[in-house]
Amino acid sequence: MDMQQWVINWFMEHTGLTEEEIKNNMEVNYFNKEYIDSFEFIELIADIEDLGIELDNEQFEDRKFATIKGLIEILNEKRG
Repeated sequence: MDMQQWVINWFMEHTGLTEEEIKNNMEVNYFNKEYIDSFEFIELIADIEDLGIELDNEQFEDRKFATIKGLIEILNEKRG
């Protein structure tokens, strides 16, 4: 599974943004841009766990986690 495409698809489904808009904003803080709210964040974590990837506090505290690009990097690292 291509993790980048999975994350892009997830954000398209949950934000209404187009793939192009997401790709143009891969390095912006998606919390600050209000792409997702706290409920959607919980859904994101649950969907990631459904992939068999468990995140811990270290990943949540990593500044990369707040950008789509960084989230993809973290998920790829966790998958090994």
